[in-house]
Amino acid sequence: MKKPLFKNRHTGFTLIELMVALVIGLIVMLGLVQIFSNVTSMNVAQNGLARLQENGRFMMMRMKNDIEAISHQPCASISMDSPQVINEGFAVRPLYSAIELDNGLPSPGLIDPQYLIQGHECGVDGSCSPELNIQPGGHQNASIPNSGTSAGSRARFTDVLTMRVLTGGGVLVDDTVTPSTDTSVTLSESPTGPTLNLEDGDDVLIANCYKALISTAQPVGNNRIAISQGLIDSNASVSWASKNSMTQVYNFSKDFDTISYYVGLKNDPSTENRLISSLYRVENGEAPVEVIEGVERFDVSYGVRFNDGTMGYLTADDIQSAFIPRCVTPPLVPADMGLDPMENTAGCLWRSVFAVRLHVLLNTVYNSSPSDSESYVYSVDGFEEQLPNQIPSGLDPGKMYRREFTETIALNSNNL
Repeated sequence: MKKPLFKNRHTGFTLIELMVALVIGLIVMLGLVQIFSNVTSMNVAQNGLARLQENGRFMMMRMKNDIEAISHQPCASISMDSPQVINEGFAVRPLYSAIELDNGLPSPGLIDPQYLIQGHECGVDGSCSPELNIQPGGHQNASIPNSGTSAGSRARFTDVLTMRVLTGGGVLVDDTVTPSTDTSVTLSESPTGPTLNLEDGDDVLIANCYKALISTAQPVGNNRIAISQGLIDSNASVSWASKNSMTQVYNFSKDFDTISYYVGLKNDPSTENRLISSLYRVENGEAPVEVIEGVERFDVSYGVRFNDGTMGYLTADDIQSAFIPRCVTPPLVPADMGLDPMENTAGCLWRSVFAVRLHVLLNTVYNSSPSDSESYVYSVDGFEEQLPNQIPSGLDPGKMYRREFTETIALNSNNL
C-alpha cells in the first residue's frame, strides 16, 4: 500500500494567538464603552445646562412683564401739577376708594401708592421682614404657604415679592353730549364691549391726571355707567370726569391684579422621596402656579430714591425699617376733596422704588454632573466660589450644575 504523498494538515489559532486577540478585543470594547459613557455624560450635562438656561430666560421674562407694570396709573405716575422737581422726590397721585377692597389695599379712603409694591426678606428660619400678612400692603390670604421642608411648603431663605398692577385697557369718557354727573358718566364705547367687559357689580377705576376713584358700577345703556358712591359721600362723585381731561375708565375687578412670587417645594414626580424647589406665581389669591423648577435662592433688592435726591439699593427689611424723614414728599391730595394731606409712615420708601433687582440661583433640576461638589458663585453671598454641601432649603444638593441669574428691572411708571 502506497503512503500518501501529503499528510492532512490541521491549521488554526494557537492558544497564545487567541489570548492576544481576546485582550485586543477587550481593549477596544473598553474604549467604546468609555466613549459611550463620555458621550452620555456630555449629553446629560448639556441637556441639564440647556434646561437651566431656558428656565432662567423664561423666569426673567415672566417676572419682567409683571414688575414693569408696578405703579402704573392712567395718565402719569408723576403728578403733572406738582410744584416739585424730580430730584426732590416723586409726588405720585394717590388712589381714592369709595368701597371696601379685599386685595390688601387700605380702604375705603385714600390709598398711598406705596402699597402697590411690597417685598419680604426671609431668613434661614423662614421668618420674613416685614411679615407676609402685614396690613395694609401684604398678602390677604393663605395662598403663600409657611416655610418648611416638606412638599407644599415655602423654601427657607428665599424672598417673597408682591405687586399690584393694572393690566387692562381703559375707555375714554365722552361727555360731549351728556355731561358727567355725581353718579354717572358716558363712555366713548360700550362698557360691555371687549375693552371693559363690564358686568353689574364690577368695580371700576375712573382716573385722569388729577384724580383716581375706585367704585362699583353697572352699565345702564347708551354707553353710560352708573357709579355707586359706596361708603364715602361727596368724594365719590364723578362729575369731574370729562373728555377734555382725558378721563378713562378701567375694569378694576378684572384688570387690577395682585401678584406674588415665592419659592416653594414639591414632590419629584419621577423619584420617590425627593423634593424639587420651584418658583411659584400667585395671582389674586388663587392657587399657586409653577413658573419654573430648580430655584434654590431668590433674593430681591430695590432701587430707591431718597428725599435728598440720592439713590440706593435696599432689601425689603431695610425699606420697611428706614428712617421716615428719608422718604420723599407724600402724594398730593386733590385740593377739592377736602381731605387732610397724606403723611409719611413706616414703609413710605416703597413709594419711591424705581427698580427691582433680582438675584436667582438655579440648578439643573436633575443630576447632570459627575461630581457632587460642582462649585458655583452666588453674588449675594460674595464672589468666592462655594460648594453645594448644604443648601438653605434643606434639600439634597445632588450632582447638579448651578448658575446665578441677575436682572435689574425698571418700573416704567416710576422712571422718566
